[in-house]
Amino acid sequence: MKERLYEILNEEKIHEIIPFLKQLSAEEKKTLVPTIKKMGREISKIVMTKNSYHTAGSVNQHSIIDIASFVCMDQKNFGKNYWSLFRNIEQTEQILEWGCPDWFSDFINDSIDAEFTAFNYQHILGWTERGYVQPKPELLGHHLSNYPSNLDHHPETLSTHFWYLCEYPSKSLPFRKEWFPLVQKLITEQKVDRKRFLKECLLASNRNFNKNVTGWFMDAFTALKPTEEELVELQDELLAGLTSAQSKAVNTILIHLKKLVELPAFKSDEFSHYLPNLLSSEIKTVVIAGLALTEKIFQHKKLDPEMLGIALSTAFVSKDDSIQSKAAKIILKYIPASENIKEALSHYSDNILSNVRPVLAKYIEDKQQELDAIASERILLTAKENKIKELESFEDLMFFLPLAIEDPYSYHCDIALDGLMRFANKNDAESVKLIEPVFLKACKTIARWEVPYLNVLLCNLIINYGLSLLEKYPIQLKNLEKIYHKTCEDEASREIYSNYLKKLGPIEKVGTKDPVTKAFKEMAVYISQKIKSGENIPLLFTVTHTPCWISPVSLVERLEAYQNKNIEPNHLDMQLALQRCALDDTSEALQLVEKRLKGEYKELLLFFFGKNEKPKGELIHSSWWMTAGITRSPETVFKEFSSFGYDDIPVEFLSGAYQWKTIDSKKNSYYPVELNIVIPKYHLEKRKEPLFLEFFIAEQKELSEIPAMMWCFPNTPANTLAKVIRNCLFYSGIAEVYERNLVLNTAQAFYQIKRPLDEMGYLFLGTIFLDGDKTIRGTAAEIWLEHVSHQMMDNAQLGKVIGLHEKLEWAPVKRLTDLIQHHMLNVSKNHNVALEELISGILLQMENPVTNLKKLLEVYHEVLALNQSEAKGNIIEKLNSWKENSSLKKICNLLLKK
Repeated sequence: MKERLYEILNEEKIHEIIPFLKQLSAEEKKTLVPTIKKMGREISKIVMTKNSYHTAGSVNQHSIIDIASFVCMDQKNFGKNYWSLFRNIEQTEQILEWGCPDWFSDFINDSIDAEFTAFNYQHILGWTERGYVQPKPELLGHHLSNYPSNLDHHPETLSTHFWYLCEYPSKSLPFRKEWFPLVQKLITEQKVDRKRFLKECLLASNRNFNKNVTGWFMDAFTALKPTEEELVELQDELLAGLTSAQSKAVNTILIHLKKLVELPAFKSDEFSHYLPNLLSSEIKTVVIAGLALTEKIFQHKKLDPEMLGIALSTAFVSKDDSIQSKAAKIILKYIPASENIKEALSHYSDNILSNVRPVLAKYIEDKQQELDAIASERILLTAKENKIKELESFEDLMFFLPLAIEDPYSYHCDIALDGLMRFANKNDAESVKLIEPVFLKACKTIARWEVPYLNVLLCNLIINYGLSLLEKYPIQLKNLEKIYHKTCEDEASREIYSNYLKKLGPIEKVGTKDPVTKAFKEMAVYISQKIKSGENIPLLFTVTHTPCWISPVSLVERLEAYQNKNIEPNHLDMQLALQRCALDDTSEALQLVEKRLKGEYKELLLFFFGKNEKPKGELIHSSWWMTAGITRSPETVFKEFSSFGYDDIPVEFLSGAYQWKTIDSKKNSYYPVELNIVIPKYHLEKRKEPLFLEFFIAEQKELSEIPAMMWCFPNTPANTLAKVIRNCLFYSGIAEVYERNLVLNTAQAFYQIKRPLDEMGYLFLGTIFLDGDKTIRGTAAEIWLEHVSHQMMDNAQLGKVIGLHEKLEWAPVKRLTDLIQHHMLNVSKNHNVALEELISGILLQMENPVTNLKKLLEVYHEVLALNQSEAKGNIIEKLNSWKENSSLKKICNLLLKK
């Protein structure tokens, strides 16, 4: 049977595959499944040629396997292949006639999740008539959305399936341009009920469709120009649509509700229940439209104003001047100052802007509650709260390793490696069984196509460790051989690709893609050798405190262990330990250095911890001293290091100070304003003791290892930030997922490090303040809030960075003003003072008025009012100049107090 199938496949006898399959029993078909899978893998292998590539199988061979898979497999094994078999629909129809699988109906019903199918609505109707498919409404609605033609061929298409389309549309519905005129034509011809379709359009507002589909239904509703009578009849659906998550739906509905306000039938009481939700929206157009409708209700309706007035107070959730001013005017004009209104407004009193407060004088207290100043506390990088608990046994290690595999770019990886060193040989015939699930997870992880490089190394170490235990405990760990063999088979099938890097086998043979991965691999080889030798001496670079810090005391104690055993540390291990050492409090460590260390260790740490301003003693290990100098004082050039041979490294990489400017790219319409940062090129030099830094600053093909580098250089993150800025932040409109995620990961790591900012730190922070991603901007605000709280922020310098960007309109000013209003304003007295300094720094860089400068000046006016301060010096000059602009005249005069 297998031989016959191989014969058909090898000789490409496609005409014989169906007769062959027809004669098989159900059991025989099931038996053939592993063979069909194997054949499928064989013909799907990629064959590389000089100029291109193709699969090993021919078109006919792929068709043979498609047919055999469909007939013999169950749904799970066949998977979600909605293309291959259906390329030849006639052939598929023939197979269905004599052998329709019992899972075919479920398979077709699941096709709404497929990216693409080679069958359409008409095919589904045909299969339904012949009993092959029992279609769900979701299936019919989805596929009809993609088939705007031949709608009169089947009576149920317009009578039933069209309404499924309204309830379960395809995401591609808005892009099928034929549907819109078609629906209008069907309504005109009375083939589709107009009132029912109008109702379905409104119901779409709350059906969790994406914004394109929701927008399509809203546009359809508007285009049909519903009459007043129809709008009154649909008033309940209109009101319900005000809770939609899509602003397009809410704004459309508000436009139509406005047409009803003058009619007696308008349900103003019911509308008031929806008003708080509308006015607390983050979408300004929704709030403005809600206020306009509310004002029109007051103008045309005789009603008790209190209910609407209480709802109207919600508008003061927003710190937007135009929204608050509009709401205040409506309240003043139409709502008496009752106790209930005063009570409602009191909940928002602290949020009401200083220039709006006088308008509401009879409704609220004159003064805002004064904010307290926050007592600044020093941040300790290595405190009890962030100390990492060490593993205590082999069992602890086995339970911890899966966590490290899941999150290789955190301190979990350090703890795992340290545990492997300490407990590799501390197991027995019973406890060793715990490695099997860990080994399986490592194999499954390393077998993926895209695996972070640190994961490759960690999993490789675990797998090789597991194989060494297999030799020692063959009975207890017999399953490991089977798991490993399957993983090796998977890798063998990928090694045909020229760009594939080897992951299995000895750690020394694992592939590297660029210099930074070479450094990590060298460390992994070193650790592997220590595990094999059973050498129980600690790694120097293992983190002691989250997220990436080593306490100075721990570093001294570890070096003492090396000193006592007369073992020289690995040069990269030593450098990484120095780079990660927390230098905020070294007093206790210095005492230990004096008592316990001697020779080069002692002199190195006395210099590194700052007791000795300059290097002293015998400078034997150049990479140690150079790393200590760069980490401790990156801006300082020590003449004692001049003979080390690192002079060819560009000074920017040592100091972390780069040249940058925001430029107007007049010739480039796609990137009109760019952030330009100059990073020198550097190729990794061959030397006896390269700096760990060199592996990172050398040219790289990709930036996937950036998160790991943040944890390698927490004291000096400038080089990391510069790379992210150049590749991901040169233009404010970048929306690619890869770049966005990289910036977010970097920002989150930057937040966790909690160190005072250097020049690149201010550039990075000021730039992500204006990022297009809301989460990234929120992280920037969190960094600012914490650094201000602990008096670690130079707001003038940060303001200068933002101002240099915004004077050329690198990003919309609205991003900044929204961030200030929603996250940074009125947090504490300290933060308001810092915010005044920040905005002053921004305005000082401004020359000609930019888009939305008015909004920034309004925020500045509010901050000055909160601080009981006023504009000073050069800013007054700028305000006098800008007030000549008609749109800025009012706010400039307010700031100038004229």
